[in-house]
Amino acid sequence: MEQTYLCKFDTDGRRGETLLACEFTEEQKAEKIAEGYIEISEDDWNYYVGNKGNGANGTGYIRGADGKPTDAPAHVPSKEEKLAALDSQYDSDKAELTRYFTDALLAGDTDTQEELQAELLELDADYKAQRKEIEEG
Repeated sequence: MEQTYLCKFDTDGRRGETLLACEFTEEQKAEKIAEGYIEISEDDWNYYVGNKGNGANGTGYIRGADGKPTDAPAHVPSKEEKLAALDSQYDSDKAELTRYFTDALLAGDTDTQEELQAELLELDADYKAQRKEIEEG
């Protein structure tokens, strides 16, 4: 006999509190269902808890409009996440260019120093433009 579960789902279809249905009498199960729990199969439960992979978008599964597991939507990064990623990439790129510049300075390679100074200025300008676009977007 297949196990069933009593689950609550939020408005986005994400699984919340989950109870093992066999721990309840039929009357108690009916009460839980009246409280908003939904009885699901063990197979469906395995999708929701990640035992059947992460779905097409890599974000797991949610309860679809048809009551069955469906691919959760792809993650859309927030403004804060986008800014943090941009800052991290900028810091890394600037540190790398700075190391190269220091090497060229120590080697007395003025041509490379000039090229790297131009790259640093371009990096700064690109960073400011991308940051402004994210903040205003």
